[in-house]
Order: sequence, then structure tokens, then C-alpha cells
Amino acid sequence: MNKVFLVGAGCGAGTLTLRGAFLLRRADCVVYDSLLDEELLSLCRADCKKIFAGKRAGRHSMPQEEIDSLLIDCAAKYPLTVRLKGGDPFVFGRGGEEMLALSRAGVACECVPGVTSAVAAAELAGIPVTYRGVSRGFRVVTAHTAEGAPDFEKYAGEEDTLVFLMAKAQAQNIARGLLSGGMPKDMPAAVVGGAGTEEFCAVRTTLVGLGEAADKVPAPLVILVGKVCAAGLCGKNGDTYMQNGVRVLVTGTANHVSRVCALLSERGVAARACPVLATEEKEFDGVFAEIPRYDWLVFTSANGVEIFFRRARERKTDLRLFGAKRFAAIGAYTAQKLEEYGFTADLIPAPHTAQALAAALRAQGVPREKVLLLRSASGDRSLCEAGVQADLYDTFPDERVLQEAGAVLPTVGIITFGSAGGARALLERYKLPFGCVPVCIGESTAREVRDHGYSPVVCEDAAAEALADAVAKIKEKLCRD
Repeated sequence: MNKVFLVGAGCGAGTLTLRGAFLLRRADCVVYDSLLDEELLSLCRADCKKIFAGKRAGRHSMPQEEIDSLLIDCAAKYPLTVRLKGGDPFVFGRGGEEMLALSRAGVACECVPGVTSAVAAAELAGIPVTYRGVSRGFRVVTAHTAEGAPDFEKYAGEEDTLVFLMAKAQAQNIARGLLSGGMPKDMPAAVVGGAGTEEFCAVRTTLVGLGEAADKVPAPLVILVGKVCAAGLCGKNGDTYMQNGVRVLVTGTANHVSRVCALLSERGVAARACPVLATEEKEFDGVFAEIPRYDWLVFTSANGVEIFFRRARERKTDLRLFGAKRFAAIGAYTAQKLEEYGFTADLIPAPHTAQALAAALRAQGVPREKVLLLRSASGDRSLCEAGVQADLYDTFPDERVLQEAGAVLPTVGIITFGSAGGARALLERYKLPFGCVPVCIGESTAREVRDHGYSPVVCEDAAAEALADAVAKIKEKLCRD
């Protein structure tokens, strides 16, 4: 039976539940909102249908009724549909309406809870929403309703912690209402923005200074009012805590972006995921009949490995077909993916580039017609000198992601490029801000960036680990200077 899961995306990739990750990996279709961290989409299979249905303040991309109808249509078409919603599906997320619409249509539906910003924002700022002897509970209030702003004055008598969501535009009104209701001017308060993202920022203040503090903090914004705020953030009133002094933007395909962001996180650097290249799987079933003609099978990316062997499994291909073959891979990560499918790479050139692989294959004395290149249709053409191309997938600019990238680019201090195609997609549309440092994974990518008038930092090795190391080193220097 086909089924829809309403999955809470939490606040950033670090707060997605194990159940949510499991379902994203299995999903045939994902209908997603404006997530705090689109890195989550890299968990999906390459052939998973991804549909954006997000909403942002003042700009609704799809009316709720259309989203309900879309989910019903997806349920009829796909065995497993994930409706991915920021935070928790039922905390001001209209998940209840979607579940009711699905149930009325006879669609099997289940909710997978997520970490809501109502508690996550406070906790990331070191503020306990409840504390023995200070606050026995907390009340969550949306600062926006279909009818307009609520009457904030009526919450002035609350002894528990007040948590206001989607509150940036209403900060002054919240303070004015609570003050009018009799709440003391010096009541501790805090403003927290970008919970779970590289933009995380928190300001400790008092009720009377709430509006001024909110001006310093990026949306999405959570306002906390209550005595617990006095014991949470370190420093004096008005002090600002920011997770990063230099903003990092990671571009490329979803898989590449996810890997680099994870490696940066290990190095203590939070980054914004910006998957400017979407992946589209090609029709390549005819390749399997041609396999006996080749001695070498060459993979240039982990993505290609996954797409090829998943298709082989779907076709119930006898893996003994590959038993006498030799394998070549660009990079340790691609070789690692091969091992996950039971095959060992016989050739991993250094440096990890298409040119080095082509040279290594020629050095083996292998005739070109005996080498099969299983990779992206838009891969580096220099490798075609050493083998016969088989297109497994292709990449193309994701216009929606690029549009959002344009909005954040003016505040970026470091930007990474994982391929020439990704660099071209972004730099043909936007100029980098003054002082922004472009970091490229390899020389072919760097050439594209130079062609647009910039002087990039080029990694010593064309690998995600080297890219993360370079960014961490640059960020440390920029923050120190």
C-alpha cells in the first residue's frame, strides 16, 4: 500500500531523527518546505522525485490547498512519499491539516516527529525553557496568524517561559503588548536566530530592549521572555553570540555539498548548504549488455557508483558479470563506495583528477576501446581520450537554489566550488562580494573561477577532505585578522 509520511526536518541536519533519515533514504518522492538545511535532500536516492512546496514569510510558493492535492496525487503515484517539514510537522506547521486531507482521501499517512525550534533555539543558546524554582513550564505562541498578530498583552501575566515563533517582524509589538499588560521592563529576554544553521546568532536583553535586539538577529527568529533567560546566555545584556564570524557557502551537487558540510562540521565550521546542481539519472540499461567487451570499468564519483550498482540490483544483474573486470576510481571516497558494493579499486591515481586517471590508464597500456567510463554526461572530456563514455547521469543548474543563493551571497566570506559546472552555474548569474574567498576542489574548477575574474584558493588534493581543511584554515585566519 502506498503511504505518505509527514517527517519533521528539525533545525538543521544535526537534529533530524534516525527515523526521518531512514525514510528519506527510501523515499520515492519528497515534497519539501523551505528547510533550514537542504543538505537533508542529499540523503535521497538519485531517482527520488523532489518537489519544492515551501513557504516563506510574505512569499507563498504554493497555497495549502494545492499542497494537500499534490500530496494526494503523489500518494497515488509513488509507493513512499515523504512530506518534509521544517521543525516539527504539527507545531505551527499545518501538518494536522495535511494529515486530515490525506485521511479523508483514503491515503495511509503517518507522522514522524521533529525537533521544533520552540525548544531547540533556546537550548542552542544555553537557555533552559524550564528550570527548577524559576519556570515550571513554557508556552509557545506564533507571532503570526491568518487573522494577523495575536493580542500579546494577554500573555503578560504568565509565570512560565514565553516562546514566540516567527517573531522578527513582531518584536516591537510583543514587547509593547507585554509591557502594556504589566510585565516588568527588566524581565529577562533573548532573541535567537538561525537555530541549527551557520547563521546562528543570539542576543541577551530585557523586555524593553527586545525590538533593538531583534534588529541584530537574522530570521528565522525565536523570541524568549522569562526569568530563565537571565541564567542562559553568557555575558551582559546586549552582548551578541554568533556561531561563526565568517559565513561559509558550500556549492555543488547535493551529495558533494552534504559530504563537505559534514567534514566542515567535524572541523568546527558550520556552513550553509547550497546544492546549485541538480542530478538527473539517464537511461543506460543498454550498457549492461556491452560490459563483456571491456576490461576496465572506471568510476569518477561516488554518485556514479551508487547509480550504476543500484540499477544493476534493480535489473537483478548477476554480479559475476563483473568478476573478471578491473576497476579504476577517482578519489578514496569513490573507491570506498565501490567497496560497499563488494568491489576493490585496482587503480586510484594521485592526484585525484581526470587527467591523472587518463595518464594512469594509458600507462597501463590498456586500449581505449577496452575502458568503459561510467560517469556524468558532463564530466571532464579529457578522460575520453582513455576510454569510452557511458552517461549514467547528468547535472543541471537548480534555479530555485540559485535564486536563494543570490539572496545570501552578499554576506558570504568563503565559498567553495566542487566542480566547474557548479562554479559556472553560480558565477554566470552573480558576482562574488568584495573580500569573499573562493575555494576550489581542483585545477579544472579553478580555471572556471579564474575565467570569471577571481583568484581562487586551490586545494592541494582534489578531495572533499582537502576542501574542508582549506576552508577551516582560511576561516581561522580571517577570524584572527
